[in-house]
Amino acid sequence: MKILILNYEYPPLGGGAGIITMHIAKNFAKRGNIVVVVTAWYNGLSEIEPINNNLEIIRLKSKRKFMHRSFPLEMYSWMKMANKFLSTYLKNNRFDICLANFSIPGGYVAKNIKKKFGLPYCILSHGHDIPWYYPRQMFFYHLILYFIIRSVCLKSLLNFVQTTFMKQNIDRFTGKRLNHKNIIIPNGIEPFKNLLNDRAKQPFTIIFVGRFVNQKDTSTLLKALKELKRMDIPFRLFMVGDGPLRKKMEKFVKKNDFKDTVFTGWIPQEQVQSYYQKSHIMVTPSRAEGMSIANMEALAAGVFLITTPVSGNREMLSYCKNGVLVEPENYNEIANQIQNFYFKRYLSKKLNTRNYANQFTKQYNWEIIAERYEQEFEKSLLLGKNPV
Repeated sequence: MKILILNYEYPPLGGGAGIITMHIAKNFAKRGNIVVVVTAWYNGLSEIEPINNNLEIIRLKSKRKFMHRSFPLEMYSWMKMANKFLSTYLKNNRFDICLANFSIPGGYVAKNIKKKFGLPYCILSHGHDIPWYYPRQMFFYHLILYFIIRSVCLKSLLNFVQTTFMKQNIDRFTGKRLNHKNIIIPNGIEPFKNLLNDRAKQPFTIIFVGRFVNQKDTSTLLKALKELKRMDIPFRLFMVGDGPLRKKMEKFVKKNDFKDTVFTGWIPQEQVQSYYQKSHIMVTPSRAEGMSIANMEALAAGVFLITTPVSGNREMLSYCKNGVLVEPENYNEIANQIQNFYFKRYLSKKLNTRNYANQFTKQYNWEIIAERYEQEFEKSLLLGKNPV
């Protein structure tokens, strides 16, 4: 099968959605499919990068200022470049199917090339691109683009989401008649090759991984750690990532004298994994998520997860009992759960890291996930489903 993948972000650009695209693309290629990923260029990256005989990355020179975040006008720029490039490229390069990440920008481009070349497309949603997934932040964006997003989702062959909550949302959006084409396939994870056996010897360590934005609610984490300090529980803190709230967070850390704290900024994935290996607890007090790659990585590394019952987290912890759900914005509950872990598991050395990690990665594996996507493609193409 020849598969075209569209995503304006692909590692080292972007966050979780780019990582998801990378793993799916690599595993499609590993299974013998021919895969081309069309993404955005950034200074220092190759415009055309053959990964192996089956996988090629094409980067388009659209307007992009930052490696790890993008703005609507930059996405619009990539959409224009992608439409222009594919209008020529697809005249001489045939594909069986297109997998477009996000209803906009990827899905909008896919809809245009379907009209021109008849190439069927599927949407891979990551949550917030579908109304009204996170209205607190996305309301006006969804309001303005509502009918465009709806048209993209209605004309797709399939719409993939990662969790039950995401399916309930897109089912309402597309309408009951088309619920059958909204398919749940969770994200996957790469097993850690070398899990540290001496994690119990590490100083008691808490980690956060992600963007420093309101959606991730880092302020609740810092308030919880202030309570932890008041309890006289010593801790080391890794803040892995970056974002507009960083300066405010650094001021809070300095004011409250969190002495053993590291702000890493954006770092390569290999380095992120090394921080998981040295940590005991991951705290992600998010107000909304798609299906958090950071949470999955933490569980795959055997890190105890304290998180909120937003999309995907409940499912993950149902397969791996190495974590607990807390109510959003409840920093006292987070502090109490950290304290409980510290006394019952850290001090007693009952971490059981490897067993929890193996338990989780057995359920969520990228090879299995890629095969499920491929099966859905083949089934739909064989049946010749015609979207409205």
